[in-house]
Amino acid sequence: MKVMIFSHESDLDGLYSASIGLMRYPQAMTVFLGYGVEHFNKLGSFIHSASRYSSSSQMGGRIIISDLGLNDELIEICRKIFSDAASNGWKIMWVDHHPWSDQAIEAVKPFIEIVLDTSGRKCAADLMYEKLLPGNIVAEKLASMAHTMDFFTNNQYLTPISELMRYYQTFPDFYYRLSDLASKSSKGILWDVEMQNDYNDYVRLRDGAKEQVFASIQIREEAGKVKVAYVQSSPYLQSSLFSQEVFSKTNADLVMLYSTKGKVSIRRNNDAISCRSVAANLPEGGGHDYAAGATFKSDPSDTAAVISELQAAVTKALATM
Repeated sequence: MKVMIFSHESDLDGLYSASIGLMRYPQAMTVFLGYGVEHFNKLGSFIHSASRYSSSSQMGGRIIISDLGLNDELIEICRKIFSDAASNGWKIMWVDHHPWSDQAIEAVKPFIEIVLDTSGRKCAADLMYEKLLPGNIVAEKLASMAHTMDFFTNNQYLTPISELMRYYQTFPDFYYRLSDLASKSSKGILWDVEMQNDYNDYVRLRDGAKEQVFASIQIREEAGKVKVAYVQSSPYLQSSLFSQEVFSKTNADLVMLYSTKGKVSIRRNNDAISCRSVAANLPEGGGHDYAAGATFKSDPSDTAAVISELQAAVTKALATM
């Protein structure tokens, strides 16, 4: 049976969700994606090609999507993708822990099996473990490590694989490298000599990037309520881990990490504000209260314009609190 696994490209939860999927379906092809219209169009292209082939050969197959949320602006794209795939005999399961609107659920429910956590206490890898391989020791460990990273519980040691993922995003063969990591993890290989050599190279680049970034941070007090750090990030900095350093140095309540590619990662230091509420005021915004992401319209090279746009999103979010 042909199997395709689509998972989030940027964090440990996405990687280990795919790894657990590979443990259940070792023959699966893995595809790693980000958020937004561009990435979901890629997902659609993969599925359309596979569905067209299966339709002509009377085969069908299985599609698993993990750790990718369905925002309302993606509803029509996804409805088309999955209705076509289902009509060609594909079984589809979407596993996620991001908030979905009732509209999004109702739109795709006729075509797919939806596995959602609404408690806010599970990551996608937790759900993949429970759904696909309950009781499997390796899958349980992968899920627990993804949970530790996603919720910053700091209850166990984690290899720096999330930083390695960030480093691999700077390579032209990024998707091959990420699939290789997922395959190794599915076999219980969490670190090896090749990873260590790559990580040694990465650390030098990461530390140099930190010096530059810390020199350019701008701190603003927004609406007299929230201290926000606006940071022009680097391809060599893993957002969640680096934000913890920013919080430690600045005592900010919120960090807005904006990139030269028009994307922003949002992290918080306390419950003073919801990251998801901020992201909702920006294009392609989505995520959790404690971590979210979006894009911005301003020219990434115009720092003042970018910060002004991000400030407006924060101000709107604060107005609803």
